[in-house]
Amino acid sequence: MRKIITRAAYSVWAVLLLVSILLPQYGHANKSAGNVVKVGYYQNENFQEGAADGAAKSGYSYEYLQKIASLTGWRYKYVYGSWDDLFDAFKKGEIDLLAGLGYAEERKAIMNYPDYPMGYEGYYLFVSNDNTEITLDPGTLNGKKIGTISGLLDTNLRKWLREKGVSAEVIVYRDVNDRDQALERGEIDAFIGEGASVSAKQKNKPLLKIDSVNMYLCVAKQRTDLLNELNIALSTIDTNEPYYLNMLSGKYFSNSAIGVHLPESGRKWLEGHNYTIRVGYVDNFLPYCGTDADGKAVGVMVDALTVGFSNLKTDRPVTFAYKAYATSEDMIEDVHRHKLDVIFPISDNVNFCEENDMYPSSVVISSAMNFVYQGRLEDAKKKPLTINRHNQIQTDYAKRYFPDREIVYLDSVEDCLKAVTVGQSGGAILSGLRASVLLRAVDYEDLSYVELPNSTVKCFGVSNYHKGILPLINQALNTLQKNNTVTYSAKYLEKAHDYSLTEFLKRNRLSLSLLALLLIGGAAAAFVIARIRYQKQKLYYDFAYKDALTGLYNRRHLDEELAKLEKKVPDNLICVSMDLNGLKTANDNFGHAAGDELIRDAGRLIQESFGKYGNVYRAGGDEFFALLRTDRATFEKAKVQLDKSCAEWKGSFDCPVRVSVGMAMKEDVSDGQLESIYKLDDTRMYEAKSEYYRINKIERRKR
Repeated sequence: MRKIITRAAYSVWAVLLLVSILLPQYGHANKSAGNVVKVGYYQNENFQEGAADGAAKSGYSYEYLQKIASLTGWRYKYVYGSWDDLFDAFKKGEIDLLAGLGYAEERKAIMNYPDYPMGYEGYYLFVSNDNTEITLDPGTLNGKKIGTISGLLDTNLRKWLREKGVSAEVIVYRDVNDRDQALERGEIDAFIGEGASVSAKQKNKPLLKIDSVNMYLCVAKQRTDLLNELNIALSTIDTNEPYYLNMLSGKYFSNSAIGVHLPESGRKWLEGHNYTIRVGYVDNFLPYCGTDADGKAVGVMVDALTVGFSNLKTDRPVTFAYKAYATSEDMIEDVHRHKLDVIFPISDNVNFCEENDMYPSSVVISSAMNFVYQGRLEDAKKKPLTINRHNQIQTDYAKRYFPDREIVYLDSVEDCLKAVTVGQSGGAILSGLRASVLLRAVDYEDLSYVELPNSTVKCFGVSNYHKGILPLINQALNTLQKNNTVTYSAKYLEKAHDYSLTEFLKRNRLSLSLLALLLIGGAAAAFVIARIRYQKQKLYYDFAYKDALTGLYNRRHLDEELAKLEKKVPDNLICVSMDLNGLKTANDNFGHAAGDELIRDAGRLIQESFGKYGNVYRAGGDEFFALLRTDRATFEKAKVQLDKSCAEWKGSFDCPVRVSVGMAMKEDVSDGQLESIYKLDDTRMYEAKSEYYRINKIERRKR
């Protein structure tokens, strides 16, 4: 009897094995086969591009998907097709994810919406650029043909037409490309589309806004496991990178049809000013602005205006009439006398702008501020600070961040630096890019600089009288990619390498003197040179690899160390992720001085506890990391010491220091890979952080 039962069991097992091999692997089987997730991927310019095997992929949705994969470990299998085909497959559960779906209550029965949207979308009615029959009056759509695609675009269009009492023929296309091409061929009179993802390259323009919705990366109804993982990932992004979606929008949608289309008010302003914008700028302020040898305006300012306005769809090219000023005071006076339309640069300090009856534009370029000094930094802090009285941004920065420091105002940046070199001043303030230009001069070779914690931004400024130009300036700037202006600055920084023979002799006078001494004294001079080089290299190393606030190694150093460990992970390597709790509360209640104290002393306590076993890094903001070489028991003792030190710490603002810690080592992960260790310690840290919030009954968003 036992043999019969055994044979039957083997037979059943064999049949099940055969079925599992022959049947296609769908649904949850994907997860066990390497966490593969099927994604519907349709071609849509700016949103999802490269919808074919082997094609280079890019776009808002594609980068969003990759961000989520970095947190979930998902690997994607892309399923290509038209919008209609993919939407049908998604509803049937044949694909797991589909991006760009607007919210509708009736859809909740057939798909899963995550807790967070992937963005906001406006639905616009587009017409050909040369169409004059259809206007802002919805009644001009009567009897017209309007293209759409199935889904919310179709539903919302028909609803809007009913509400406006418009009788028009609605034609539904299977794909956005078919819809757009139908308008170009004249087969339809207009179409409804997402404003951010309709290409500015097409010969159409947005006319009317029909509706606006949140759009989501939706999950197939049966894949609740994926929904849970997606919500965790989106919550992490929302907590750690609250402006991530804004970054994506600026990166991919700045040159959409909505972004470059000139509104009626902008067109009228340009017409009234003969398509010429009068721009005042501070001279000798490269790489931001200045005048070249031929008397032409140059700098980041010129490039930003030229490229930005060339991206806009204007009836004719916009020209710029530039005028240089020695001081910002004279420039501001002229804009109020209506001799200028725009000035550059001003800061975004709203108090300064109100006092001077000005409005700032969007940010043109941001830069760190540097404290330039001579000798020992501690000695320099005891002397007065020199400021160029004619530089509004520099003056504003000094008043805001050095309110108790004795300040001496001089007439130029050269006067400020000279005061530092002769010891009359403890230091001067320069923006980061300016410092890299000016301090190459031989007269300032003995000066050093350190980056200050607060950066500044440079904007265009307009007066209340000329405020009509402000939306145009902002629209042009918004078409630029995020780092365009920093890229523009490079060519102006390169010119600073050129110097005359006299400058060369001055710059190398020490080397020439040492050469003479070498002929006389020999080896003694070589030792002096080597020592000087060593000290400079050490200084450069600290600038490149040390965090200014905590003195710990910075993110750059961490990334380089992780890269070295990828090939072979030591058995005794412990990766430790740490996150400071309560920083936002300290900043909100006591100001950034309290926040800086928490970060600085948390770094010190972490270094004291873990530093003897390896390197400690400030990974960014309130995040710390450690690469230790020790065993688990020793780590646990060090962790206990850290908790004790944090509990005993007393600061100036009565804010507690609490650090959430997560650790992992090679034996904790199955594949022994550094990436897996890194993800595990990060996960454990977030678990510890969640536990801290739970125990202390703190809401995550109010930390």
